[in-house]
Amino acid sequence: MIKKTIMEKKRERALFIILFFISIIFSNLGIPGIENSNIMPNYFLALIISCLLNKNSFLNLYNLVIFGLIVDILCGQLLGQYGFLFISIYFVYFIIQKITTISNSKQLLFLGFCLFIFSFIALWATSLSHKIFIPFNLLFLQFVLTFITYLIFNIFITRFTKN
Repeated sequence: MIKKTIMEKKRERALFIILFFISIIFSNLGIPGIENSNIMPNYFLALIISCLLNKNSFLNLYNLVIFGLIVDILCGQLLGQYGFLFISIYFVYFIIQKITTISNSKQLLFLGFCLFIFSFIALWATSLSHKIFIPFNLLFLQFVLTFITYLIFNIFITRFTKN
């Protein structure tokens, strides 16, 4: 395993915090040309999954809980929903990482797609259990926009963290 230097860790942390603030700003802005505010990409899911798959050393369980509570306070529907979601994504990623070996970028993209499917099913299930109705077609459109956002975040992270 390759150890990361202190400068690389600081760069990853700074990039994550900058992208987190950008996600906060974009989640409060609407997409031009779309009237329905429910069709917004879930920037925070895209950020967390792209950082996990790029092996960001800054993300651990404690930071995921803290960031999940911050997201819940700023733009969540239920308190603790995103904290639970981030921890469950981390747990599923940890189990998949222990079971399989990811050797190329296509496998990494497929793993990201599977993590998005898992996260949207968990988000939909927690919303249904608290009587927050999300129509399936809006959820599917939000899934597609969030996956596109994930690809954009992934480009930023890989460009700014490589040596």
